[in-house]
Amino acid sequence: MKRLTILCLTIVLSMIASFAIADETYVCTYGQEERVITVVYQDQEAKVPCEVRYEKDGTTTMLWTAENEAGYCEQKAQDFVQKQREWGWICIDK
Repeated sequence: MKRLTILCLTIVLSMIASFAIADETYVCTYGQEERVITVVYQDQEAKVPCEVRYEKDGTTTMLWTAENEAGYCEQKAQDFVQKQREWGWICIDK
């Protein structure tokens, strides 16, 4: 029981930390459905390494990562947001 509590706490804290350093977040809606596209940085100042995360139906997937190329994650996220819009989703940046 104690081990499970520690595991849950670790997961929650890591999720909170990743949202705290997220620089770009887009929320896309289509009717009652919602998708979230987030650029997450390990180093806010350097902007790399970074990753693009996609949240859908309670599941988060990492779509792209970059270790050295500043701007890569931002461009991939914006391109994906544009695709969502083309598919009829309404996307706003948060």
